[in-house]
Amino acid sequence: MHPLIKRLRYLRSREALAAAVLPSVIVWKWWKIEGDISWSLRLGALSLLVYILVQGTLYWHLKLRSIERQTPLPAYFRQLFRAFKWSNLIGMVSLALLLLARDAVTDADTGWTIGLLIGAALEQVNYYHYQLMYDTWSSLQHLRRNGQLRKAALATDLARS
Repeated sequence: MHPLIKRLRYLRSREALAAAVLPSVIVWKWWKIEGDISWSLRLGALSLLVYILVQGTLYWHLKLRSIERQTPLPAYFRQLFRAFKWSNLIGMVSLALLLLARDAVTDADTGWTIGLLIGAALEQVNYYHYQLMYDTWSSLQHLRRNGQLRKAALATDLARS
């Protein structure tokens, strides 16, 4: 199997696993908490993070299919992912404003919401701007050699399409 195909399968699977397992574990933890929690804030922020992880899964799937079939990315790719990019930003700003407007929010609700929004913002940067994950030796060497972050693969494909 070609190393690029193997890598793309790994990336697609990792994103899909994160999108499934992360909310399951977090919601399970929340269910165990006694007392009231702000489900709307917490689930809103968690849903946004999962929404962005699913976008990553879809991107790696489309990229893998494109490489395997030796065809360009689908015609709808650019429009769809540009819409995703903007909807992510709207979601982050909306949730931040909602958090600021809430009066009776506990420190725990605020902490979880901010933490999940930070996670969503980091995923947004990782997919649509600069690669933040450096999990291979060659990518770490590139970072060390050039002293700057790589442009994200999705950002590069959006610019090309």
